[in-house]
Amino acid sequence: MAGKKEPIYEEMRSLAPYYLTLCGVYLAVMLVLFFALGYDYTPLVGGAYGCVLCAVNFLLLGKSAQAAVRRRSAKSAQTYMNTMYCLRYLGLFVMLTLGALAPFINLAAAIVPMLFPKIIITIRAFKEKKEEE
Repeated sequence: MAGKKEPIYEEMRSLAPYYLTLCGVYLAVMLVLFFALGYDYTPLVGGAYGCVLCAVNFLLLGKSAQAAVRRRSAKSAQTYMNTMYCLRYLGLFVMLTLGALAPFINLAAAIVPMLFPKIIITIRAFKEKKEEE
């Protein structure tokens, strides 16, 4: 069984506060829009749906990366990660398609959280670069 002190889990744990903060701010904005748009709950539900999908995708990324590093040779790990990448994005596509078909989910609000990991990693990289200087 993998220990929770492994580097990939540590990295995911260090990114979690940033992600939770960004999701909290985003959902607060969606709550303001809920009242501003005359009690239209679809952006709020879409934002929450997108945050959950993004979190699950990020956790699956970490699990697959840890499995690739721990158990596989370099070539096998690359093939495994490529396969898991395709499966994760296929799953996201299916879940977003289901969300688009649901009348109570705003698809645009659900897609925005998919950008959060890139934003968080960029912010954290700038922060670490400033700390090095």
